[in-house]
Amino acid sequence: MKSTTLSTIQTQHASGISSLKQAPIKEGQVVHGKIKKLYPNQTAEVQIGNQKVIAKLETPLKAGDSHFFQVEKMAPELQLKVVTGPLAEGKSLAQQGQQLLQAMNLPKTIEMQAAIQYFIKQQLPVSKDTMMQVEQLLKQLPKDITMKAALEAIQKIVEMKLPLTSTMLQTVISGKSTDGLHSVLQNFQSQLQQDQTVVPTLKNNILQNLQKIAEPFNGPVAGAILGKQIEVLQDGQQPLATRLPILQTLKSVNVLPTTASLTNPIPITSQSAMLNSAGDLLLKFTQADPLEKGQMLEQLRSWINQQPSLTANQKSEILTLLKKDNQPNQLQVLKDALTKVFAEQSQQAIFSKDLNGLTPKDHLVSLLGKGSTMESVAQTLQQLTNIGSNSTSNNAIIQAEQQVIQQLDGKAFEHAMKEVLKSLGFGYEAKLASNSDEIRQLASQLKPQIVELLQNQSISSAVRESAEAVLGRMNGLQILSSENGPQHQLLMQVPLEFLGKKMDASLEWNGRMKEDGKIDSDFARIMFYLQLDTLKETVVDMQVQNRVVSITLYNNDTQLESLSEKFKETLKIGLSSVGYQLSGIFVKTFEEQKLASTLNAKAYTFDVQGVDIRI
Repeated sequence: MKSTTLSTIQTQHASGISSLKQAPIKEGQVVHGKIKKLYPNQTAEVQIGNQKVIAKLETPLKAGDSHFFQVEKMAPELQLKVVTGPLAEGKSLAQQGQQLLQAMNLPKTIEMQAAIQYFIKQQLPVSKDTMMQVEQLLKQLPKDITMKAALEAIQKIVEMKLPLTSTMLQTVISGKSTDGLHSVLQNFQSQLQQDQTVVPTLKNNILQNLQKIAEPFNGPVAGAILGKQIEVLQDGQQPLATRLPILQTLKSVNVLPTTASLTNPIPITSQSAMLNSAGDLLLKFTQADPLEKGQMLEQLRSWINQQPSLTANQKSEILTLLKKDNQPNQLQVLKDALTKVFAEQSQQAIFSKDLNGLTPKDHLVSLLGKGSTMESVAQTLQQLTNIGSNSTSNNAIIQAEQQVIQQLDGKAFEHAMKEVLKSLGFGYEAKLASNSDEIRQLASQLKPQIVELLQNQSISSAVRESAEAVLGRMNGLQILSSENGPQHQLLMQVPLEFLGKKMDASLEWNGRMKEDGKIDSDFARIMFYLQLDTLKETVVDMQVQNRVVSITLYNNDTQLESLSEKFKETLKIGLSSVGYQLSGIFVKTFEEQKLASTLNAKAYTFDVQGVDIRI
């Protein structure tokens, strides 16, 4: 995404929340303040930034005057020392900066002048040590980093009380980048593939993880393939020449047990399955005492009725079998029927989830005795994908991909984003600290793998540099994610790839939490910054006030307005179903946006109670 377009909208957005963050004041720092009121004993009310404080002044001053003050003491009372004389009204930043540089005996280099003017403009506390550190950082800037970008990053570092080092500066600047992660990850992958010094096991694990990030729909595609194969295998009308190779293939990779046959492809097993999965309930029914059978039947009936991915006919088919108690081979008949319907829905309701978050493919794998955990389900499906990719015939994969494409919706995109974020390992430090059950999954995430890689001193400089770029980007996003009282900010970048289509999405979420710790969803601002194959540069600005939704699309394609009208009614119905009302859809070009920003710089200021999400 071009920074010129983003900066226009980002600047307007920032104007609405710039006062929410106040940099900390410490003893020895110099701050800009205005005398608001005078009190006895040389005490005064001083406006410093966006806050008013009561301070003890070293010398008598005049109400209404502005000065630069040095903080002498913070406790037991705030004491301020005058650094400069009264600042004349209308004095330029450059003039104020020169006055402060002279008073603090700081060098008047280009970098120092730029830094002091920026600190004054942003009302940041100043100290001699800090300004000397900032000057050195600005002198050492790489050619591809502008002074403006560096100063904005330095402001964030100062506000968050982080060390002013070149490494921290690079990390924060990387986190603020809107270039997306695709290019960074691709460069890392290319350098890693060429390096022969990396431990083979770690190298293969990282490359596999990068492949998972590039293929977030690998699981759904594999689920659709498995569903089709099981469907054919159970169909006795299919020719032997079609069914036998499928049976042999699934047995060879341990997807089906060795006891599976053409006459009984899905035999009863005693393998454990995920809680509340079809395989789990069937196993409990198998192991139940005769006196408990009736209760288990009722549980099964209730569970079938609550499955959102099953059609009415499929539910009726299973429920009819459950009424036929004491029939020969009842368990096998029931298992075959459950396998059949979930094999069908692994193709027809790919992204549907039940109340426990399980999809049809999860239930299907559990019935095959291979789904004791979500990890084992993923491993089983991965085995199937590997076979497909090595096969001379790709018809099954092509058909499964088409089924996935036809069902792409909100749930599909949610799935893709979760898969990518989990593989990247953005929150891996939080899981380490929380003793989460997911700790065992950390080894398969990219971030801890890169940390391990960088501990190897023998890797090439090219691999180290590219690995540090990826790690710096993720660390930068985490550093820029923060909370300030009820205000929260979260930054993420998600490299999305949909079956050959690539899209970089940058996400920024700024929101206010309610007293119960939940987001106030009545007020929101959601912004999507996207680079799309067809529409190219696109911004979707969605604003919510009292659950009334207004959407503005920014794009230079003149046909977008007429195209958006076709989806307006569908969008209105969808929003209404979750308790929101659509007020309108507006389409503007980026040039119109720039004109609007010139006429009204506060056009996009939003209520501080709201939520801001940028994707």
